[in-house]
Amino acid sequence: MSAIWRWFTGLSKTSRLALGGGLIAYGLVGDYLTDRVGDAFGLTPTEQDKQKLKSMIPKISTVDKPGQSSQDKEIEAQLADLKRDRNS
Repeated sequence: MSAIWRWFTGLSKTSRLALGGGLIAYGLVGDYLTDRVGDAFGLTPTEQDKQKLKSMIPKISTVDKPGQSSQDKEIEAQLADLKRDRNS
């Protein structure tokens, strides 16, 4: 990758600007034409395809953290002791 970067930085400012602008224009034209070509070949998604895709999206639900158990409190106390010993 460094060879490409060195080649790119070795270009004049106007050449870099033209290359960057050309790549952006190429991307925009491709984005515009992709939808048109998809419509022409009948590659638009149907409602059934959209529902299938929706069903594949994972459902995320939140779970409340239960109150601390006595074991959790004991572990936190041990950690606090270790930190205190470490800082001493």
